[in-house]
Amino acid sequence: MPGIGGGGFIGVALEVTPGTWLTPTWFIPISNESLKYVQDTVWRRPIRQNVDVLGGVAGNARVEGDIQMEAFEDFVSVFLYAARAGRVKSGTASPGFTYVHTGNSLAIPAKTLSITVVRNGIVFGYVGCVVSSFGFSIQDGQLMFNVSILGQNEAVQALPTATWLTGIQAAPYGAGTYNIQIPTSTQVFDCDNFEFTVEDNGEAQYRLKSTGQGAQFVNYGERSVSMTIDRDFENRTDYDAFKALTAQTITLIASKGANNSITINMPAAIKDTYEVGLSGQGDLIRASISYQGTFDPTLTSAYKVTCLAQTDIV
Repeated sequence: MPGIGGGGFIGVALEVTPGTWLTPTWFIPISNESLKYVQDTVWRRPIRQNVDVLGGVAGNARVEGDIQMEAFEDFVSVFLYAARAGRVKSGTASPGFTYVHTGNSLAIPAKTLSITVVRNGIVFGYVGCVVSSFGFSIQDGQLMFNVSILGQNEAVQALPTATWLTGIQAAPYGAGTYNIQIPTSTQVFDCDNFEFTVEDNGEAQYRLKSTGQGAQFVNYGERSVSMTIDRDFENRTDYDAFKALTAQTITLIASKGANNSITINMPAAIKDTYEVGLSGQGDLIRASISYQGTFDPTLTSAYKVTCLAQTDIV
């Protein structure tokens, strides 16, 4: 019998050996997912007195897709550990750990993930997964987190038993939990429609081997860091900074307690586009602004994401 989405779930584990499945350590509430196994089948069309496909030959294969979830400080840090970022961990379980994720220039991530997806009671075990791109957005007042995944392979695995975080760790970020600073240390109250994206252009790499069709590993390419936001248009100060290509530091803090927060920082953001115009008679005059994150020599990156959490991510 068919099932519905509400009966499914996702579990994640940090792999010890890349490409070797592990039972999930954490189970993550999600909004949707689109992970899939993709194989580039070679369709045979030899010239031999016919004009039809003669058959298929096994081609290279990979895992790809997106996962959208509510942004929890614990799980953001888990996924960013498998992104193109250096991670510095400090603190203890009480009052909490601090995880600082700073973009780096490595070709291959430090960690890979086993991602287990259960659909209608059927288990899909995706291995060798890394985060090719990720983003934060605020939708109807709630902070959301989206990751694009590339991985090596998929196989059926044992059905895990899900357990879920409770208390403040399981509380999402909603209206009234945000502090946006433009520039950093100057809180502003005229912004909405926030979206922040890091694109590292991951690419599955294949090698000749005798151990299956799956990708050997995933590497990264050029990085793009961007942010979009809408603001009330009240004067030309920000607009003139756009014309002058003036860089500024931007920080968004989402906090639900002293030891539970997510901080997104762009240390050298330059406005890429600045749109302001007149519309209906009763419409507010607002500016739609997009930023490009540029390299900051002090941070040695174009972004930093800091998570304060109680989960001990080994």
